[in-house]
Amino acid sequence: MEEEPAGEDTGLRAPDDERRDTDSGQRHRKHPRHSGTASAASRFIRNLVLITAIGCAAFVAAGFAYGAPRFASLLEFRLGAGNGHPAQPRPGQTDRAGGAGQGQEAGQAGQPGTGGRAAGAPPPGVEEAAAPLGTPAPPPEPSDSYKFLATNDDGTPVGYSPCRPLHYVVNAGLAPEGAAGLVPAAIETVSRATGIRFINDGATDEQPSESRAPYQPETYGERWAPLLISWTTPGAAPRLKGKIIGTGGSTHYSYGDGPKSFVTGSLELDAPQIAAELNRPDGPGYATAVILHELGHVMGLEHVDDPVQLMYPEIGAPDGLAAGDLSGLQALGKAPCRKDL
Repeated sequence: MEEEPAGEDTGLRAPDDERRDTDSGQRHRKHPRHSGTASAASRFIRNLVLITAIGCAAFVAAGFAYGAPRFASLLEFRLGAGNGHPAQPRPGQTDRAGGAGQGQEAGQAGQPGTGGRAAGAPPPGVEEAAAPLGTPAPPPEPSDSYKFLATNDDGTPVGYSPCRPLHYVVNAGLAPEGAAGLVPAAIETVSRATGIRFINDGATDEQPSESRAPYQPETYGERWAPLLISWTTPGAAPRLKGKIIGTGGSTHYSYGDGPKSFVTGSLELDAPQIAAELNRPDGPGYATAVILHELGHVMGLEHVDDPVQLMYPEIGAPDGLAAGDLSGLQALGKAPCRKDL
């Protein structure tokens, strides 16, 4: 897991004596140092706690280094929405996204080239064309100010197959007034940037889940489940607790140690918080920026430390996708076709 990078402030700084942790939304105040000599017992306890913490950190690091599966299950990996924080809208609000290399893999499919399928997976190649369905729009200027949530062993980013449409459904039961056109507009923007063709399958009553099944034939037929976009609350989506305003991410699938590709995802928006934002003069633009940021995570973008980019952890002026964001989305739109998945 990468540490959330610290970048230049965008004007949303809390007072000097108060800083926010963008991972948790919690406030951390600066405390004055206390004078006086600590007792030997207190020093002993502090040292013991420090040694224990260092030992635990080394143990976890060793688990990551050797790829032990038990560590993945312990941390409940889910690509794009695992460690916590997508766009950080206003000061005090944060979003949740996965760190680099994080993810709960949907599983492993059958052997490639055999036409087989694994339990919990649809038949391979559903709706897969022989060539990409679209072409990513070139960014206005070249920029390397982007990061990927996950990469394959050869360094290529994990993305969706550009040779099949990405279906999505929307649970809009709690969508606030004035939000009707926000999601379609944001999806159109991301579609142009990636070349990925999105198909709106309409409304759904499916609720967000931290362990959403990527394959739900009873509900969606013999294909990967569509991207689920939910207007919801922290009660239904616990990852939205506190100041988190949205979460977004995708689940990848692979053959054994072969290349990974995203097959479905989910995006949750805190309806009450965004309803409050829509009452502000810049509300629609700001809400759109939040949705675009979360869709960036869904497609495979990680946070960056460049405050000009929309994938910066804080949203200042909602100016939309910048050159780095667009360059990253263009690269994700060039992921390989996956007729085998």
